[in-house]
Amino acid sequence: MDTFSTKLDKALQNLSLAQYPPDAVRTMRKFSSTEVAALLGVTEAYVRQVSLRGQGPEPETTGSGKRLYTLEHILELRMHLGEKGRKKWINPRRVDGEDCQIIAVTNFKGGSSKTSTTIHLGHWLALRGYRVLAADMDPQASLTSLHGALPGFDYREGDTLYSAIRFDDPIQTQRIVHKTHIAGFDVICAGLELTEFETAVALEMRKTGGTGFLLRVSQALGQIADDYDIILLDCAPSLNFLTLSSLTAATGVLIPVPAHMLDVDSTGKFLELAASYMQILDEAGAGARWDFAKFLITKFEANDHPQANMQALMRQVFGDDLLLNAVAKSTAVADALTWKQSLYEVQRSRFSAPKTYDRAIESINAANAEIEGLIASAWGREP
Repeated sequence: MDTFSTKLDKALQNLSLAQYPPDAVRTMRKFSSTEVAALLGVTEAYVRQVSLRGQGPEPETTGSGKRLYTLEHILELRMHLGEKGRKKWINPRRVDGEDCQIIAVTNFKGGSSKTSTTIHLGHWLALRGYRVLAADMDPQASLTSLHGALPGFDYREGDTLYSAIRFDDPIQTQRIVHKTHIAGFDVICAGLELTEFETAVALEMRKTGGTGFLLRVSQALGQIADDYDIILLDCAPSLNFLTLSSLTAATGVLIPVPAHMLDVDSTGKFLELAASYMQILDEAGAGARWDFAKFLITKFEANDHPQANMQALMRQVFGDDLLLNAVAKSTAVADALTWKQSLYEVQRSRFSAPKTYDRAIESINAANAEIEGLIASAWGREP
């Protein structure tokens, strides 16, 4: 096992270095005026008028006259338009009286698209102008891996959330936050040392017999909550102590579920176990209070009759707690993740079948917009 682990780790490191050499600077792609208009909720003509009047940032102009904006340009333009107050919530960042939304993305079943859901939701929200932090709560560290070689990160040196939630000599949470190449999107990385939290909690409970461990994640995130509008927690596929602490810290829960019998059955068992745990914790005075808990169908194939039937069953069982929009299964998503990118990072022209990209991005956008609506409702904003 040790031999295989060493060989595989070296092979993956070489692959990562080939994609992102140590001296490489990862950058976000640029956006056309059409994409900018869609993100801001205005017309393309209005974006062009603002540019021609010399207001806001100056975009890059190609030889063919096409205007290209960086994400920093878009954020600057958003703030510029927000100051004029011509469109409500064009600057969507929370105001006084609105608490940071902490959303746990969780499920028992591996392969339910928790990490894909987290990364695409996080990037969408950043593109929409929110200040977003994604915390990788899974020792397998898939979300961490998707961001390539982050400067200064090494999980072997304690650069994970565990350093901020351990019982002995925890560090300040701000020290483990990493900026990414996407403006407004930061990450807290994961590594194998996160598994040490399970042993540490068992020892602490033996000493104190209490449920104080449940507050470790909440307390750590509380140190940096003022810096963000939304914090996403990509939980491990297990209902362990770390996941329970994450659920306690959360203000909302998102449960991705593929519309397959085994996945739905596993989700049922997850809900049964979670309910029993949460009841015990509630009786101990450490229960969670969520603004919403919603199910999201992932990897959905509308033309697959068994999946369509399962979707109908889930709609019957969960009712309004099942999001209206399902995320379609797509090779475009699989390709993007292979390149360690979300669909929002990849140029449409890179795909051999652009229409496949179009269908995938349309599906993901619809689901993300629905979740954004839940966040706005939790803040008490009008639709």
